[in-house]
Amino acid sequence: MADTMPPLPPEPPHAPPPPGPEPLPWERPGYPFLEGLYETAKLILTEPSQAFARVSLAADLGRPIFYAVLFGWIGVVASQLYNLAFHGAIMSLMPMMGRGGGFAVPTAWSLAMMVLAPVFVVISVFLWSAIVHLCLMLVGAATSGFAATVRVVCYGSTVQILNVVPFCGGLIAAIWAIVLQIIGLAVVHRTSQGKAALAVLLPLLLCCACGVLAALGLGVGIAGLVSRFR
Repeated sequence: MADTMPPLPPEPPHAPPPPGPEPLPWERPGYPFLEGLYETAKLILTEPSQAFARVSLAADLGRPIFYAVLFGWIGVVASQLYNLAFHGAIMSLMPMMGRGGGFAVPTAWSLAMMVLAPVFVVISVFLWSAIVHLCLMLVGAATSGFAATVRVVCYGSTVQILNVVPFCGGLIAAIWAIVLQIIGLAVVHRTSQGKAALAVLLPLLLCCACGVLAALGLGVGIAGLVSRFR
C-alpha cells in the first residue's frame, strides 16, 4: 500500500496591518469642539512633523477648510481692529481735517473685511494651494494629490492667530506659515523638505522678481518722461 503524505499544516493567519497614526483631534468624530481646536493648533505649532503625519488624507475637506476659516477670520478681525485703532489715533492728531468723515470710510472698509473674511479665506486657500501644487508637480513631488496640499495650507493657517500680536504678529505669522507649509508638504507628499521648500518659495521669488522688474520699468519710464521735458 502506497505511503500517504501527511496533510500540510494550515498556513498561519496573516498578521493584521499595523494601525495608522491617530488622527488629529480636530478630525476625530465626537471630539469636543473647542478642545479639538486647541489641541490641534497646539500640535501644529509645537510638533508640526507629527501633526501633519496624523492628517487624514481620506476624509473630506470640510473640517480642514472650516479650521482655516476660523483661524483666518480671527487673524483678519485682529488686524482690522488694529488698523482702526491706528487710524483713529492718527485722526485724533488732525482735528482740522474733519475727523468724523475721515474715519467713516476706513471703518466701513474694516467692517466689510471682517464680514467677508471667511469668503476671502476660502478663496485664498484654494488659490494658494493650486499655485503650490503646480510647483510641486514641476519638481516631481506631488505624490498625494491636490487635496493633500489643500489640507497642509488649511492647517498651516494656524499661525494666523499671531495677528492678535500688534506690530510684529503679521510678519511672524507669514514666516512661520512658510515653515509649516514646507514641513507639512514634505510629510503628506512623502518628499524631501528641499523640494517642498522649492515649491513654496518659487511663487514668492517669482512675485518678487516681477515686482523688481515692474519697479525698474516704472523708473525707466519716469526717467524718459523727465528727459523729454528738459
